[in-house]
Amino acid sequence: MNYPKVSIIIPAYNLEGYIDKCLESVCAQTLADDMEIIVVDDGSTDNTPQTIDSWADKEKRIKVIHKKNEGVSAARNDGIKIAQGEYIFFFDGDDFMENYTCERLYKMAKEKSADSVVYGYYRYEDGKVKETCPPLFEKEIYQGEEIITRMIPQFVGLSYDNVNEWLQGKKDALYVENPALWRIMVSRKVIVDNDLKFDTRLKVGEDTVFISEYLSCAKKVLVDFNSYYYLVTRQTSTIFVYERKSMQKLQGKINLLDGRLDLTDRIKKRTGFDISDTWAGTVVMSAVEAGFLMSAQNGEHSLSKRYRAYKNYVTDERVKKIVDGFEPGKAGGIKKIPFLLLKHKCYMALFTAIMALGLVHYEFNRA
Repeated sequence: MNYPKVSIIIPAYNLEGYIDKCLESVCAQTLADDMEIIVVDDGSTDNTPQTIDSWADKEKRIKVIHKKNEGVSAARNDGIKIAQGEYIFFFDGDDFMENYTCERLYKMAKEKSADSVVYGYYRYEDGKVKETCPPLFEKEIYQGEEIITRMIPQFVGLSYDNVNEWLQGKKDALYVENPALWRIMVSRKVIVDNDLKFDTRLKVGEDTVFISEYLSCAKKVLVDFNSYYYLVTRQTSTIFVYERKSMQKLQGKINLLDGRLDLTDRIKKRTGFDISDTWAGTVVMSAVEAGFLMSAQNGEHSLSKRYRAYKNYVTDERVKKIVDGFEPGKAGGIKKIPFLLLKHKCYMALFTAIMALGLVHYEFNRA
């Protein structure tokens, strides 16, 4: 039996008005018959299921899975189960890509005997490119231990040093590579051999955990500094709505902490490397950002409820342990004050100070 060179897995939830352009782009790939397209309808309640079925009726390469809504992680896991391609792309159903994407990246991986290719993308808004985002890695090929020591830290989060560099005013100190699945081609063999799955607990950050674990299993990864993928910005996207729900976002931070801790344990058991230092700073930043998030005026929950939720987060033993390990540097000015209050467990003072900053329209800006 001849298996396809590439499988494209597309989770789709309520993408009426967007999924057509995505599938048109995918079906126009120059790899032609050497690919399969797996579209997972994640319990959509609009006309997305009918649109997908209509495409499948006229395009033999499209396979459709209709299922109850369980989230993007479960949808991708279902796609992996039936995928047969040598390599896999995970695309989002509201985006599109250059028609030579799959062919060019597949050939590159085969020529170099690589497990993966990381590549650039465009931010696309209001019908035009807003920003070109190439990978910012230093070289084109990473192999063996340097994948863990030099690539994973760019995806998994921030270190303590990154936070202190930001407090000192260093430009791009908080930069991390976008860990979205749509900007990396992966090997199905690596996934199957290591029984890799998406963490279904995670509503956000599932990409971060999956890419980091996948890379820890890879032997050779290529970096293509060209951009192929168009990330479409829309105000009805799941992540856009999520960003505006404070309680839901705080719970997402807790779930992602669980995911990072479990990821760290798995990588350490398999490779002997402890990656906890590479993302500990993310938790410190998150603890401060959560104060700004939960103290902001909104009609969703009372102030007392928001403070209780915030305090429960920063007094979580795992969060406290990571914050205790952080030593703010001498520089930082006003930006350092929230970190000092957090470090000394002055939670009410921190929350009150953040509220006061909000009244004068101060914005906690990572730039």
